[in-house]
Amino acid sequence: MKKIKVFEIIGDATLAGAPRHLLSLLENFNYKKFSFFVICPPGPLAGEIRSLPRTQKPIDLEIVPMESKIDLGAIREIRANIRKLKPDLIHVHGTRAGVLGRLAAIGLRHPVIYTEHLWTKNYRLPSRLSHGFQIAGLWFLDMFTTLNIAVSQAVKDFMISSQISRSEKIVIVYNATEIPKQKAAIFSSKEAQRFKLGTVGTLNFQKGIQYLIQAMPQILKEFPKTTLEIVGEGDYRRNLERLTKKLKLQKSVSFAGFVKDVENRMKNYDLYVQPSLSESFGLAIIQAMSLGIPIVATNAGGIPEVVTAGKSGILVEPAKPLALVQAIIELLRNPKRAKDMGKLGREEVKIKFNLRDMIKETEQIYEKVAPKRS
Repeated sequence: MKKIKVFEIIGDATLAGAPRHLLSLLENFNYKKFSFFVICPPGPLAGEIRSLPRTQKPIDLEIVPMESKIDLGAIREIRANIRKLKPDLIHVHGTRAGVLGRLAAIGLRHPVIYTEHLWTKNYRLPSRLSHGFQIAGLWFLDMFTTLNIAVSQAVKDFMISSQISRSEKIVIVYNATEIPKQKAAIFSSKEAQRFKLGTVGTLNFQKGIQYLIQAMPQILKEFPKTTLEIVGEGDYRRNLERLTKKLKLQKSVSFAGFVKDVENRMKNYDLYVQPSLSESFGLAIIQAMSLGIPIVATNAGGIPEVVTAGKSGILVEPAKPLALVQAIIELLRNPKRAKDMGKLGREEVKIKFNLRDMIKETEQIYEKVAPKRS
């Protein structure tokens, strides 16, 4: 039996949610069944792919800058690679690659899988015109898509309600993570009431970190030794830094920037906070849960599918700093309850978001979609 040749195309060069998802796939696929050719822009993701052991994981990598969603040069280059290498299937990840990769594949008669990593009913582009245009574009491109993968039920519901695709053409495959051997030593500081909060993600308006920063003064009134670490990079960082300075929180709020080993950084947190306005899934949330860290997050997008409200964490309404204050203080006042939530969250990740299950489900989809080969 010949190997199934898969094209993986992604337009995000960082190590945020979608790139980390793709990286975890590439690290764990069965290379006796599949061979891979990856197209991505220059950046950290390409470096991580290059660092994979080449003898065990023979992955061909092509660096293609993708300056915009209508980058004609990128479309031509992707199309040339498809024509040359004739993959059995093409898997495009995220909006930018979803546009460029699917346009490049039109007329070449290769099955195309699209994974939606971003859109839910909560997600909004700043301009109504651009928002509507993008929805229309997703609908148009679905005509050239064999199958859609949604990373949560919230994503699937959005795609159906927006008439982007049909229910029978969408499958849900949850993101997943490995369970680390060690747990975070939450609420173990030798100094009384010295708590560390953390949040991880691309720094943009949709992540809602501005509301978490706004919540900090109230938290510090009761727990003045509490600190917040913000991990990640993005265009919104300057806005967040200005807000931190305006509220005179420089001693309590720190910006760690890009961190390669996120889980190792999370081990220092007592509480993980995800204040998103929109979240398709929340990979960082399950990474924190896998370490036994209790969660405070918003009731947005796919987060309620990840965090069991009142059991593995507390969910609050988005864009409400006071609600974040109340939830965070409730857990800081009750370390035992917080620890119990962390234990349950770790068990939920083992059962619901197991990496082996995600790999198996994705491989089964590839085998189903790819043309039969002798």
